[in-house]
Amino acid sequence: MTQFKLQVIPEPAQGTAAVLIPSTTGPIPLMQGQGDNDFLCGACDNVIVKGLDGGQISEIVLKCPNCGSFNRARGT
Repeated sequence: MTQFKLQVIPEPAQGTAAVLIPSTTGPIPLMQGQGDNDFLCGACDNVIVKGLDGGQISEIVLKCPNCGSFNRARGT
């Protein structure tokens, strides 16, 4: 498994980015798959996306369910 730390950004203005916001809180992934990459919150190192390929998440903002930081996913 390869781990990538995501870039923390300010909360995007409404309508400027696709933002995935968790429905629950805590140190859980927002998405999980069968791939080889994990994506970590740039602020708290929580695994936000587990087991995906880089191209599966691109140009999206992920709100960390653990600390609430906004992370930009650009794919790898």
